[in-house]
Amino acid sequence: MTSENKAKDQDGKAPAFQALEQYKAQLALIESCIRAGRYNWALDTLNELHVHGRVLRGCLQDLPADATTAALVASLPPQDAAPLVVAAPAAEVGDKATVVVETPAKKVWTPPTPEQVQRALDKMFGHLPECTDEGDIVVVSFNGHLLDLPKAQRLVEPLKWFIKRGHIVLFQETNRDALKFLSNETGYGLNVSHRNKRGQAVGILFHPRIKWLGQPYYHDYLTDIPGHPEWKTTLRPALQRKVRDVSTGLEFSIIDMHTKSNLGGPEETAPIRRLQFEMFVGDIVRQEGEGTVFGPTILGGDMNAPIDNPETTEIEPLIAAGFVLVPNPDGRSTYFYKGKANGQFDGFFARGFAENQLAPVWIPLPLEGKGERWFYSELSDHMPAFTRIVV
Repeated sequence: MTSENKAKDQDGKAPAFQALEQYKAQLALIESCIRAGRYNWALDTLNELHVHGRVLRGCLQDLPADATTAALVASLPPQDAAPLVVAAPAAEVGDKATVVVETPAKKVWTPPTPEQVQRALDKMFGHLPECTDEGDIVVVSFNGHLLDLPKAQRLVEPLKWFIKRGHIVLFQETNRDALKFLSNETGYGLNVSHRNKRGQAVGILFHPRIKWLGQPYYHDYLTDIPGHPEWKTTLRPALQRKVRDVSTGLEFSIIDMHTKSNLGGPEETAPIRRLQFEMFVGDIVRQEGEGTVFGPTILGGDMNAPIDNPETTEIEPLIAAGFVLVPNPDGRSTYFYKGKANGQFDGFFARGFAENQLAPVWIPLPLEGKGERWFYSELSDHMPAFTRIVV
């Protein structure tokens, strides 16, 4: 085989290797959760493993078949398999919990088409114009919901349309390959955080109107929670970048963050998010002490907690450090669990801006039709959050 053919062969296998790494990371996380006695976390992770297995199966089926590939595909969940569900409540056995799990009847699963996804986007925020070199600076935060390269390639047209509704688009739950592909497709600049062991990262896409200043800064320490089952595996780093708006000369800093998920329940996970915010604030103070000039600053992302709820105490370190929650006057939710609004998990905190320089957050409403909601769910399980720097 020539070197050129070997390269092509490796390129063809890349999605399968990426999916395999995700699958292995989920297996390792299940083991860590069991060792730590977090059985509910292990069960939730098992459901996610089911999804990753389905993705891996699809990648392998796209490769030339051989005996090894066929055997591996046969061992994975079928692509039309539904997630595992708890069939009975946990029964205590000593200090351990026994959970009975069964697989429901198969359902024929066909993903929505890119055209159907675009139809949902048109109805939700089709009134938003494509961003240009003029007007306010539009900042968007969006959880890509396991946005990898195959998903980005399949949904490239609706994703391109969506990205061009913002000058600065903060992505969470994605990876470098997906964002690099979308950067090339849109002509937007790209910065990506370092990845965790699961391959996930946060990343920011920048309209050509936005120019970079200096070097990006990586908040990798946010994955270091010793003793936590997800240590360095699924906890995500954050990304910081100082920029200049060419049209107005405004210089400001933008930070993209994705904190600990609710895997395990809010009571157990809120202290971890609070610790991440405390670590983040401490690092900001350290940077400023060493001469970093942030200027006006926007911190955006998926905070995995209802940040507009007064009872959400884990954000207190941010508030104490002078960050102010950009208001959500409509009170709309960005995250829905089992069809019910779960609160504003996604949004922005800011400091250093003049009064009224940041527009309130706008969050689109979910579509009413069940089918249309399903179309959008192919893109994400979160609503995007929009704000504007008024110029």
